[in-house]
Amino acid sequence: MKAIISTLAIAALFAACKKKSEPAPDPIPTLEIVSISPSTVKEFQDSVIIKLKYKDANGDLGDQSPDVHSLYVKDSRLPNPDTYHVKPLAPITTDDIPIEGELTIKLNSLFLLGTGNSELTTLNIKIKDRAGNWSTEITSAQITINK
Repeated sequence: MKAIISTLAIAALFAACKKKSEPAPDPIPTLEIVSISPSTVKEFQDSVIIKLKYKDANGDLGDQSPDVHSLYVKDSRLPNPDTYHVKPLAPITTDDIPIEGELTIKLNSLFLLGTGNSELTTLNIKIKDRAGNWSTEITSAQITINK
């Protein structure tokens, strides 16, 4: 009887010491706005520079094909976003490598939609990885566009 109890105790000890598996990293990429400048632009003249911080647990941001547009930037005044190609941010042949860094976007001149001398807009930005996972959409501070 003591042998059975000892065997059960040893088995329980080994089960308790079994390495716990870590949860898989979240495959959803994340974006954060580092800066947008300038915050006031003259229509058809000034470009807007957006610096973003990205993180992706499995490193599948960007694509080799320039025809694949995975970065979306939507002017809140317009119905459709502008799309941009992002080159691979980690080697394509590497699987599940966590990456993070900064990405800079240059938006050519914004313009007024109405007949006034000034308008306000915000930019909604998101990125999609090669697996089709979209980041959460982020929204910029207001940008003033002057005539």
